Amino acid sequence: KELADAASAGDALALRAFERGARALAAMIASVAAVCDLDLVVIGGGVAKSGNLLFDPVRAALADHARLDFLAGLRVEPARLGGDAGLVGAARLAGFG
Repeated sequence: KELADAASAGDALALRAFERGARALAAMIASVAAVCDLDLVVIGGGVAKSGNLLFDPVRAALADHARLDFLAGLRVEPARLGGDAGLVGAARLAGFG
């Protein structure tokens, strides 16, 4: 939250941290998507609350990393359940819901 607040306020170091993290995340997403044949990756939890600070640079970096033809339609979206996505998923796996 503090890093996102600093980046939103224009802090150069915080913005670089988001860019660097986005590049690493995009590389990982492209690798896993290639192996698992994914067309949609959903990011939830607290980090997804940073919104476009995270998703814009991830999507931009993904264009560089996901160059294989079958990854052309790969999308990265925030979880619709927001910060509760992991909790809801765990509850479903445990048989609640």
